[in-house]
Amino acid sequence: MAYAKYRKGDENRRLEEIITHCPIFVFLIDLQNDDEVVAQFEIDYGNFADRKRLGRITAWAVMHGHSVETMSKDDANGVENE
Repeated sequence: MAYAKYRKGDENRRLEEIITHCPIFVFLIDLQNDDEVVAQFEIDYGNFADRKRLGRITAWAVMHGHSVETMSKDDANGVENE
């Protein structure tokens, strides 16, 4: 995903207008156990069902002493943006 400078109000636009396909990794981190990554998921942030799943993962994590980290698939794989 290419870098873009933030413009005020961008976060309020409908995601369908901005993102059609955005593969990301989601890391579930155990905060009680040396920040160990206990699970990793690959989701498409452009997909409504996957965004809903991310919300459920996050809700579970914050209620059970865990944290969630997200990273674009390209960044996780070390791909340089041109």
